[in-house]
Amino acid sequence: MKNNDLINNDTGQMLLAAGLVLLMSLLSMSLYGVKVAGYDLPRTSDVTDVLDTTEEVEMIILPSLENRTQIRIDAGMDLNDAVLDSLDSIEYDLKSHGILRGMQISLTNSEIDVDENNVSVVTILNIVSDSTIELPLIIEFEVL
Repeated sequence: MKNNDLINNDTGQMLLAAGLVLLMSLLSMSLYGVKVAGYDLPRTSDVTDVLDTTEEVEMIILPSLENRTQIRIDAGMDLNDAVLDSLDSIEYDLKSHGILRGMQISLTNSEIDVDENNVSVVTILNIVSDSTIELPLIIEFEVL
């Protein structure tokens, strides 16, 4: 008659632990290889791309902020809240656009000043890739 003593047998657990360690090391090596090869980014950007993106943002930020603020005011929002929400939505769109180009785009140190119908926004545009640009922006418009 055979005696099956499965309670004290640890060889299967050690084999499982060794397999998990091997699997984790292979996974980390493959992730490192993908990053080194540059396949983790949609595309790489250089200084020219950063300058082009800065120019594009400078061209679109005033009309975008003005239009989005007007839409929110027409929907019944307070002017201060409309400007703040519009600026947040523009920053979200810029971040999403930057990811597609392999850049990080953000607006920092934003200050909003509302005087009756005149709006003034002072912020810093940050575009980071292989090169970095920090550009102060002053946006002024009048809400009708």
